[in-house]
Amino acid sequence: MSILVIGGTGRVGSHVVRKLTEATQSVRVLGRSASGPGAVRGSIDDPAAVRRALEGADGVVIAVESGTTAAAARAVHELGVRNVVEAAAPGTLVVLVTQIYLTRADEHPEMGYILGARLAGEEAVRRSGLPYTIVRPSWLTGQPGGRGALLLDQGDTGDGQVSREDIAEICVQALRVPAARGKTFEVYGVPGDPVADWQAAFAKLAGDAA
Repeated sequence: MSILVIGGTGRVGSHVVRKLTEATQSVRVLGRSASGPGAVRGSIDDPAAVRRALEGADGVVIAVESGTTAAAARAVHELGVRNVVEAAAPGTLVVLVTQIYLTRADEHPEMGYILGARLAGEEAVRRSGLPYTIVRPSWLTGQPGGRGALLLDQGDTGDGQVSREDIAEICVQALRVPAARGKTFEVYGVPGDPVADWQAAFAKLAGDAA
């Protein structure tokens, strides 16, 4: 597969790029500071750059961060995600990284603008007709991944922390494992052993309502 990572120079996306590269996947990166083989300079809020980057891609991981204003959040997380699904060829697999609290923004009113934009981006992916997985991390940390268990949950009711590297691993596995498709779920780091069977972990999750 040829995979595009949008936000591939960021704190989650860089882990995704590394993991895909180590697995000898064909990887390209869309980012303002992207460089090297397969790099496309630009941003998710630039439709022309998104179209160029998506040419020939079998899958795309969207792991982007935005500025701190409502306009910046909407440009990236809502309109930018819409740019991707509108430019993607039929059958392109989409893995979108968002966050917890999207359905209970009243608990964090200071982040209401970004939560609303991310939720609108999720809805654009679900409506797109493309195969997809939506990953909602809990509060992200810089701790190394693969050192503990991961709780994949649904309903957006929890709180906790999770390693960025673990979220990157979930993105990579979602590209590989069909049981992850058509599903939205939250991720929390919990005590225990790392996930050994991703097929089983994804298969326990309910698919999104049509």
